[in-house]
Parts: sequence; C-alpha cells; structure tokens
Amino acid sequence: MELMINFLALIASLAVLIWGADKFVDNSSLVAKKVGVSELTIGLTIVALGTSAPEIFVGISSVLNNSESIAMGAVVGSNISNIALIFGVSCIGISFLPKKTPIIQLMPFLISAGVLGYVLIDLNVSMLDGILLLIAFFYFLYVINANKNTQTYVDADQNKNNFVTLIYLTVGLIALILGSRYAVIYAEKIALSLNISELIIGLTIIAIGTSLPELAATISAVLKKKTDMVVGNVIGSNVLNITLVVPIIGFFSNVQLDQVLLSRDYLIMIIATILFMIIVLFYSNKSFSILIIRSIGILFVGGYILYLLNLSNLL
Repeated sequence: MELMINFLALIASLAVLIWGADKFVDNSSLVAKKVGVSELTIGLTIVALGTSAPEIFVGISSVLNNSESIAMGAVVGSNISNIALIFGVSCIGISFLPKKTPIIQLMPFLISAGVLGYVLIDLNVSMLDGILLLIAFFYFLYVINANKNTQTYVDADQNKNNFVTLIYLTVGLIALILGSRYAVIYAEKIALSLNISELIIGLTIIAIGTSLPELAATISAVLKKKTDMVVGNVIGSNVLNITLVVPIIGFFSNVQLDQVLLSRDYLIMIIATILFMIIVLFYSNKSFSILIIRSIGILFVGGYILYLLNLSNLL
C-alpha cells in the first residue's frame, strides 16, 4: 500500500513539474518573441531551457537530498530519451524533408557529450569538472549568437498582457521547484522499497518523466511543421542537461558514481549522439525519402524500448 502511495505521489510530483515547465517555456517564448528571435534560437535556448528545467531542478533537489545518483541518472537517461524517443517520434511523424542543420550548431552538442565522458572517467564530478562544463555552456551560447543572423525569425504576439506573462512565469517557477523536490523524495522512497539503485530510478522513471515536456514540445512542433524547433530542442536540451545540471553536482557535492553509468549508459548516450548528428546533417538530402526517415525513427524508438527492457532485467 505504501509503495502504491509513493508511486502516485511521484506521478503527481512529475505532473506538477511538467505543468510548471510548460508555463515557464510558453511565457518565456513570448518574451523572446517580443525582442524578435528565430525559431531555431527559441528551440536551442528558451524551449530547451524550459524543457530542461525539470532536470535542472531535480539536480538541485538531488544534491540537497544527498541523492546525486538520481541526478546523474536523470541527465544521461534524459539525453538518451531525447534522442531515441523524442527525435525518433519526430522522425516517425515527419511529412516533409527537413532543412539541413549547420554543423557549427551541432558542435556544442558533440563537445558537451565528449566532455561529460572525460568527467566520468574517474566516476567523480569535481569542482574543476563543473567549471569545464560551464565553459562548454558559454561556448554553446557563443555559437547561438554567432549564427543568429542566418536564421528565420518569428513575430511576437503583441496582444499578450505583460503582467499575466510575469504571473505565469512566477507560478511556473514555483511549480518547478516544488515538483522537483517531491519527485526526488518519492523516487528515493520507491528505490528503497523495491531495493533498486537510485541510478536506475534516475535513468528510467525520472528521466522519462522529466523528458515529457520535450515530447510534448516535439509533437506540437511536428504538427506545426517546425522541424527546426524539434532539432533545436533536442540539441539545446541535451547540452543544457550536461552543462548546467552536472556542474551543480561538481560544485556542491562529492560522490562516487557507479561504474555502470560510464560503461553502459554513457556509451549508449554517445552512440545515440553521433547517430543523431549524422542523421540531421544528411536527412535533408534528396536521397533520403520520407519512408527512410520514418524507418530511422522506428529504429530509434525500438532501440530505446530495448534499452529500458535491459535496465528492467527483462532482456
């Protein structure tokens, strides 16, 4: 009975977390549009920050609760799900050949993933590691700023009340803080009840739960035929997960991580990262048909399901 209550409480906490992220990203986007920024930039920054907000706040709450393995599991697990599940779903639902993503905008994506591998070699995240990842974050911002003149811009909704926008931003932030705190608390209780590691909880329940905003944003973008925003969201969210969440652990904690995080989960993440880069660089080519892109999406989603089954010891 207690386990069921904990599961329901975790689901409720994730629901509050996701609702807060939704309000945060919607109203942050309005602010961005008023100063005239592009769809890709919104995807890379505002949408990515909004959809990564659950992971960021879970990271903070995990450190405060001495459950850093949950945060690391959520970062790696969420990055895997962003590519395999989120991008996979967008490929399945695509109805036209998307535009090619410039390689310069993919470099922070690859660099941040590579730096994370270096950080995980000794299975410990130090303050120096955190600084290194923050440098990667500022490089990401530089790349966005350097390429802003090559992007398509969107118009702002001038009729939106600024006061209402501020209220929703504030309420969304409060929901993010409370939802993330209780999500970590009840995830810990479930791990203890089922006698499974916090890392597995982070890689599965928390990672999928915190990736739901990305999934919702992706489905919406696909329906509106805004593939630039989908790709930008995946790139931005994965970069921010690594460069903003992991430094929190480095600055405020000192924990020894599980070897399997590097040998199994990070390895899968880096393979997915490289495959994603190859696909978005070349899938605008006319040799790629809609059928091929959809088949790639099915393979991504199928691979992710197999990964989850393996974590659950069902394979």
